Amino acid sequence: QSTWGPVSKGRKGVNKINLTHGQDLFGPQEEPFRAPKQVIKMDKEMEWNTEVTKIHHTNYVRNSRAITVAWFVFCACYTILNIVAFIQPFWIGDTNASPGVGYFGLFEWCERSTGSVYACSGDFLDFPTIQNNYFRAASFLVGGAALLYIFSIICMLLFLFLKAATVLRVCGWLQLTAAVFMAIGCIIYPAAWDDDVVRRICGADAKAYDMDECQIRWAYILGIVLIFDALILAILAFVLAARQAKMIPEFKKMKEDQ
Repeated sequence: QSTWGPVSKGRKGVNKINLTHGQDLFGPQEEPFRAPKQVIKMDKEMEWNTEVTKIHHTNYVRNSRAITVAWFVFCACYTILNIVAFIQPFWIGDTNASPGVGYFGLFEWCERSTGSVYACSGDFLDFPTIQNNYFRAASFLVGGAALLYIFSIICMLLFLFLKAATVLRVCGWLQLTAAVFMAIGCIIYPAAWDDDVVRRICGADAKAYDMDECQIRWAYILGIVLIFDALILAILAFVLAARQAKMIPEFKKMKEDQ
């Protein structure tokens, strides 16, 4: 008996080596490596999850940009309305019971002289023509709010040079300051009613925070509404800055390669 196993003769006398079970002429053969089915399944799931993540990221960025554009449009509309409220002299005015006929704005006031002709006075660029210090302060604050919003719109050009989150934070602080200015301006405006011209039109009992026979007009109501609008836009700017999506590394690398 050979060390390779029992030897038998073939038909033509050729010796054959009968290998025992599990033996080979050159030793045991290793089977080729086959990846487990679980590993293949995990790879497919990871690839699918990556594609889903890319889709969600693309949708998130698209929605974020759409909201930012809408925020910009609202800021532009707010600026126009703020300028209208600042210029128009229809914050308070006469009624049927008031002794005079006229109306007041932040810095300009008009009184009917003869017939339907109104004589107006007051110029923001000429402070001495404004009736009293409270009218001047309210004019300065409301005008400052409009100016801050104009600056915030101009700052949006920084999107071309800085990160979106940084620009949104800067605009948010400007708009929050504008909201504070607008609120203080609307609060101190009634203190200006303690004035001889106001008493001539509204009644002898007119005093600070009491317009006697006059009534609030649409520009003052618009100014109050704009306080909350400015606050909402400022909060939205901070929220958009905090939720700015970071670019996926694969997308960033592809963009750099291009």
